[in-house]
Amino acid sequence: MRTLFFIFMTLCIINLCFPKFGWYLRYGWISRGESEPSKPYMTFTRMTSLVMLIIAFTLASA
Repeated sequence: MRTLFFIFMTLCIINLCFPKFGWYLRYGWISRGESEPSKPYMTFTRMTSLVMLIIAFTLASA
């Protein structure tokens, strides 16, 4: 269970710091670098990653 938690936290932190990387893994490889993620997408990705980190830390400390 701790390994799964560690992987989840690592992915959330990467997505929080580098949301463009997550976009590339999901959509960017299809367009082969011909497009960029929108500003609202980047903001939403960072916000959801932060919320998920807060929830995960709350559950881990409970």
